[in-house]
Amino acid sequence: MKRHKNIIALSHDHHHGLMLAQLIKKNAPEYKGLPTDLIGKVNHVKDSWEKELNLHFENEENILFPFVKGKDEEIDKLIEEVLEEHKLIESLVKKLDTHSDIESTLDQLGKALESHIRKEERELFQKIQLSFGEELNKLEGKIIAVKDDCGI
Repeated sequence: MKRHKNIIALSHDHHHGLMLAQLIKKNAPEYKGLPTDLIGKVNHVKDSWEKELNLHFENEENILFPFVKGKDEEIDKLIEEVLEEHKLIESLVKKLDTHSDIESTLDQLGKALESHIRKEERELFQKIQLSFGEELNKLEGKIIAVKDDCGI
């Protein structure tokens, strides 16, 4: 299903998030121009958290979710699930500062991020579009992609 124009920015962010997830998973291939060592990947994750992921979560939590919440039980259940995933992802990012097994934490974070994004794209956003349709036009100009180029 083609993404509605007023939530497509979130899908663009998800593309970048999936690229980040692939980069930090265990045994990831090398990506040109991106870190290959663990410390470089940790720094990249922290930078991505501060400049992108955290802001993306805020767009969802403060704009999209309040707009759709309370009108469909299935959507509400999915929102609760993804909010818990937001907390898990944030805790894994913070764990990078204190955990001794960085490679394992990066791998967990990569898998959690990928699974989370797939759930939002394949389930939550699909249901939101089907349930709300053109009502999503009320969100025009409110959700802006946090990263507008093709890098991570």
